[in-house]
Amino acid sequence: MGNLTWKRSADGSIVPVAPGTYFVPVKGASLASRAALLSRLLPAEAVVARSTAAWIWGLDVLPPGVDQADWDVELITPAAPAHGPAPITPETVRLPAGHVRQEGDIRLTSLPRTALDCARWLPRIAAVAATDQFLRRGVLPDELTAMAREIPGYRGNRKLRETLRLADRGAASPGESWTRTTIVTAGFPRPCTQIAVMGPRGQPLYVDLGYPEYRVGLEYDGERHHTGARNRAHDERRRRWLAREMDWEIIPVTKDFLPRPAPYLEALLTALLQRGWCPDDATMDRIATRLRTLSHHRPHH
Repeated sequence: MGNLTWKRSADGSIVPVAPGTYFVPVKGASLASRAALLSRLLPAEAVVARSTAAWIWGLDVLPPGVDQADWDVELITPAAPAHGPAPITPETVRLPAGHVRQEGDIRLTSLPRTALDCARWLPRIAAVAATDQFLRRGVLPDELTAMAREIPGYRGNRKLRETLRLADRGAASPGESWTRTTIVTAGFPRPCTQIAVMGPRGQPLYVDLGYPEYRVGLEYDGERHHTGARNRAHDERRRRWLAREMDWEIIPVTKDFLPRPAPYLEALLTALLQRGWCPDDATMDRIATRLRTLSHHRPHH
């Protein structure tokens, strides 16, 4: 492996140039198969990490709309110099032996270390959504906090600390995570997640997130589970019951929330104030300032 170098061929493949090596396909090959090939080709110090490792662990933290077949294999190594993100260019970080696992043919960061790396390096809202998924998988916040103390660049990192503070294992989808994170960073109190409310047949209905003391909730209507006439009719019946029989006000949230959150936050503020929430002046000023900023923001298309 000492003389191994790499180049990109005309068809987009990464070509290892050394005696006895072979092509590593990048177009059309799955992320897992490319990660396995690179694990076999590269020295033992190179470890699959971050969003790629999360995918191998069964968690999708890739950006919305990104096909895993188009995502570069992310690698880190404690021995090689950092050259930025690239499919075959590892980045130098501290990686103790206990943070590495072998899953089949793939050498990757452990589940907790993968969670910590995603929390540390992904953009904030994506980082919180990823951490929520890891918590639901059984990773413990205290475990991540303790691990961070051992790694230079992670210990005392403000963004990482904020991500772990905002994380909540109650989020059942990335959309719920995005919504909760945006609400909290706008200055609202932290909403509860998966709030149990008695349903029409005595079974609990679960409101995605909200404020039980004011009976105000928000529910993220993702395309996967809330499109189609049958799903929409079910949502409407359920929310009519919550409003009429249980006195809950439910604010539906769609995929438009992330690029244009201001109308949803204004509806939330109105509902909370009408139902008795009395924020102090500092909180109201913070929310009002954030709403003005968001109202003047024009999302990029």
